[in-house]
Amino acid sequence: MPSSFFIRKAQLRDAAEILALITELAVYEKAPNAVVVSLSEFEMHGWGENPLFTSWVAVTDGQVVGMT
Repeated sequence: MPSSFFIRKAQLRDAAEILALITELAVYEKAPNAVVVSLSEFEMHGWGENPLFTSWVAVTDGQVVGMT
């Protein structure tokens, strides 16, 4: 288990890992088909010209391990 992590504002390069965490949560909640957004749509809506959301990530050993 990692001994430390840090939190930072999510960047475009984190999009795939964030979407994977969202999908993992949907599977855990027995709703694997609930995530219908593609990676390119997710990137556009989060980091495009007019972002619709902001996200923060928890990072340890260079890997995103949590998000809001």
